[in-house]
Amino acid sequence: MKPLHLNIASRPYRDYRPLYAVVVVASLLIAFMLLNNIETGYRYVRDTQNTRVKISQVEQQTATENRRAADATQRIRGVNVKVLSEQAQFVNSRLAERAFSWSELLDRLEHVVPDDVRIESVSPSFAKDGLVHLALQATAKTGQGMVHTLDRFNRDQRFANAFPTSEEKSNGSYRFGVGVDYRPSIARATE
Repeated sequence: MKPLHLNIASRPYRDYRPLYAVVVVASLLIAFMLLNNIETGYRYVRDTQNTRVKISQVEQQTATENRRAADATQRIRGVNVKVLSEQAQFVNSRLAERAFSWSELLDRLEHVVPDDVRIESVSPSFAKDGLVHLALQATAKTGQGMVHTLDRFNRDQRFANAFPTSEEKSNGSYRFGVGVDYRPSIARATE
């Protein structure tokens, strides 16, 4: 005879504790991963927001610099280069005239002009290449004073193209004008 096993349970007993342990561990792991994803999402939103702010600041700076560059370009286009160039040439010529050494010129004239000739006026005009054209008015005691003056100008290396411009005789003296090119030791070219 067989022993009788009485089973009064309505269904068979199963041990669910390992399953519950796995479910709890999996739930904790899922919760940890969910919190990690939430924190990563928050960091992403915060960092992209900061980056967007920086990008907008850089775009504003770029727009400001572009406006400033456009304004500068507009101002440059508004400058009349031809007038500015003429003004610069005028100033450069005035600077060259002021830098002209009168003492050097007068020393050279003292050595070139004959003793019987007296210079009454000297009027320089400055060329762009650094030469100075002199218009001289002089008085001589004799009629040969102008000829001697022209000869001595033509012999001196600092003077060139000496040519008479006028001549008149009055009261025993001879008055004459001479045009001559003068090369200063330091020529100041004007552009």
